[in-house]
This record gives sequence, structure tokens and C-alpha cells, in this order.
Amino acid sequence: MKIIITISCIVLVLTFIYYPAFDSVGISYFITFSCFVALCFSIAKVYAPDDKEVYASVEKEADRLEKFDGEFQYINDGFYHKNKNPLELIKWDEIVSVHSFSIPVPGSSRQTGLEIITDKKHYELNSETPGMKKLTNELSDHLPDWHLDAPTIRVNNYGLEKTKLYERKDVEREK
Repeated sequence: MKIIITISCIVLVLTFIYYPAFDSVGISYFITFSCFVALCFSIAKVYAPDDKEVYASVEKEADRLEKFDGEFQYINDGFYHKNKNPLELIKWDEIVSVHSFSIPVPGSSRQTGLEIITDKKHYELNSETPGMKKLTNELSDHLPDWHLDAPTIRVNNYGLEKTKLYERKDVEREK
């Protein structure tokens, strides 16, 4: 690319120096335009990252996040939240519902996360919590009827939005 930039610059300078030597003004304009186009695309290619490298790095990071346990430890019956004292087991069959939420935060865009309601407790986990990507995947694998296409509902005037991702069947019948 740097060779193309150098050659284009030399041809452009020579065209400006020997401008009257060409038979037609159109030839000079065409050479000048062609050099500018070559310069623009070459400089853009030099300074822009390669798409394959960007895609590979994003995929590598996504794979790493999907395998990273973070603050959670998984077993067959459920998972432990390591930062809770004492260590609590949240069983898959005790989960009543799971909601994703989005709250506007002054000075930044929105804070997102998951709200997990069990028979015993209520948990709110921020999307910045280490291991959230794997937790979301584990929840969708272990809980039946996971709804990623559920409608988002605005809950209050402050802009809180919730999406019901899962609700246990026996809870729906009681309503």
C-alpha cells in the first residue's frame, strides 16, 4: 500500500509539473483524478484495521466470555454466586422468573442486567458482573421456554424497561 501511495504522489507531482505537455486537458484531469482516488483508497486501507483481524478478535473474545465462569460456579442442580456470603445455591427448578432490565443512568446510556426471582429470594445482576455471558447461556440451556423475542415493557416513568425471558409454568396458571 505504501508503494501505491508513493507512486501516486510521484505521478501526481509529475502531472502538475508537465501539465502543458499533454495534448488534452482531459488527460491531465483524468490522471489527477485517478491519483487522488488511488491515494484515498490506499490511505484508508493503511489506517483502517483489517476486517478479518477485527472479526477474529471479536470471535475470540466472545468465545472467552462464553467459557468464563466469573462470579458463578455451576453444578448440575444450579449455580453458586461466589460473591454472596454465605455462598448460596440457586437451583434451576427454584427459579420462578427471569427478566432482563434496562435502566437509564444519568451521564451515560443505560445500565442493563438480569433479574432472577426464585422461591426464596430476588437477585439483580448487572451486565458488568464477570461471567454474565455464560450465566445467560446456562439459564437459557437449563430453563425451558426461554423467550428472547418477548416484548419489552416500560415499567415506570423513570424509563425502567423489562423483558420477561422466562416464567415457570405453574406460576402462569396461578394468575
